[in-house]
Amino acid sequence: MKSPTETKEIEYKFLLSAPGANAAVLDLLGSKGYRVRRQRTIHQEDLYLDTFDWRLFRHGLSLRFRRANEKVLYTLKSIGKIEGGRAERREIEIEVKGSVVDPTAAPVKEIQLEIAGIIYPRRLIGQLTVRTERQPYMVTCPGNARIELVFDSTGFLARGLNKPRRARRLFEMEAELCKGSPAELDTLKGRLTGAIDFTPSGQSKLETAIERLGVVFPAKNPPPHLQVKIDDRFDRTVQKIIAFQIHRLDENIPGVLTDIDTEFVHQARVATRRMRSLIRLFGGAIPEKTGSYFAEELLWLGSLFGGVRDLDVFLLNLPRFQQTLGIAPRRSIHTLIQHITEERLALFAELKAGLASVRWRLLHSRILAFTGRPPAKNPSAPLAPVPMNGAAPPIITARFDAVIAQGSRLLAKPDPKNFHKLRIRFKKLRYALEFVSPAYGDSLLPLIEEAVKIQDCLGDLQDTVFTRALIDRLLKQWKGNVLDPRLLFMLGELYELQGEIARAKQTEFHQIWKHFDPDALRKTLATALSRNGICAV
Repeated sequence: MKSPTETKEIEYKFLLSAPGANAAVLDLLGSKGYRVRRQRTIHQEDLYLDTFDWRLFRHGLSLRFRRANEKVLYTLKSIGKIEGGRAERREIEIEVKGSVVDPTAAPVKEIQLEIAGIIYPRRLIGQLTVRTERQPYMVTCPGNARIELVFDSTGFLARGLNKPRRARRLFEMEAELCKGSPAELDTLKGRLTGAIDFTPSGQSKLETAIERLGVVFPAKNPPPHLQVKIDDRFDRTVQKIIAFQIHRLDENIPGVLTDIDTEFVHQARVATRRMRSLIRLFGGAIPEKTGSYFAEELLWLGSLFGGVRDLDVFLLNLPRFQQTLGIAPRRSIHTLIQHITEERLALFAELKAGLASVRWRLLHSRILAFTGRPPAKNPSAPLAPVPMNGAAPPIITARFDAVIAQGSRLLAKPDPKNFHKLRIRFKKLRYALEFVSPAYGDSLLPLIEEAVKIQDCLGDLQDTVFTRALIDRLLKQWKGNVLDPRLLFMLGELYELQGEIARAKQTEFHQIWKHFDPDALRKTLATALSRNGICAV
């Protein structure tokens, strides 16, 4: 592997309507005193790498794995604004020697250091392939600056978890400064655009690929047509919410089945859990039999995701536990990971079987049918015809009151069961608020943020309960077996560590709760829910 080169790329990019502009451009440059030398044609294939939710792209970065003739390179670039075709971007490029079996591993230390803080604990996947036939020329300017002028013909292919498809080709000319003053690059650009009608390019090839292939990024917020409106009938409100959550579930299932990142199971579980919570919270807008069926089947589906996810969380937390415990015997860690991994594989097989079953296909089809049918003219569900801003506020207010009541019980008796119950109460309140939030603008966000903050703290506390229960279960399973004393000692240390984390999280919760002002938040809630003159608090 060659040493990395970090540079500031300065170039102009122009769109071409069709190939074949080379001759006119080269003739013009020759007449202006530029010396032009044709170079070897390059056939390059770029695989753009990112997490499933495009974390690098969202942070203004692109990472590509390139095969160009005999070279193999990784390039990390900033995605900056391109004005008038001019792009200035930070770039780290590293040539890799030898074969690369799995490009998504990105076995380049310098690049891993740059991206780890952005993507961890997510994994890279191949998102898009960009194939380019490039004809380069080295141009020497009258002032001796050197500029690489290239003519590209580029095709795009969606891959990975994206639906395989191609897009129309891109024809482009790029002029990149290799040596000398940027002013000479500007002069060359001026002479070209003054004589030939070029259209400046406003985006990178990755951005063009995303646009032309119609790549849709995973979104936590519903699209406009599924956003709840203040005057929606309540049964229509429920249909919109379920439609978005089943969409979220569907977009994660391919990743679940390939098992390339634990986040897919997590997001699928969350979508399932939200639908189940919706049935319980807004069940008055759904026919009783339909609600009962959905609740039972979503409980089954959620249990399949939950078993795998719980073990994923333990494995994700284990490196942090190791750092806290200090040096742990490598063999003991390996034994523990191997056992948990085997148990996870068994649960994952059950999950895959569930997703391949007739039971899941029937549930999926019935959910789609439910969300697609027009609201009934004479619904049996009592809240179905009620406007959303008449039905939802009392339910949300009741959830808020339940949180306050459980908080009081917890303060009187701060045991694990009461902490867990409060976490569940906050989750229901948060979901109810998020379900209808689009109808109220930003007015519910302060309460949602408070709920998330406390729920996250209580979630960490619940993780310690699960980890302790897991250790108890392992020791019970291994009872009677001859075990390495170092493994037993490490499990004991890990068990005690969970107690320390739990105590720290309980202290953190009490600090957060001191600043949790029920009266002020109740007023915020009342003000938001009283939109259009309806006040429920």
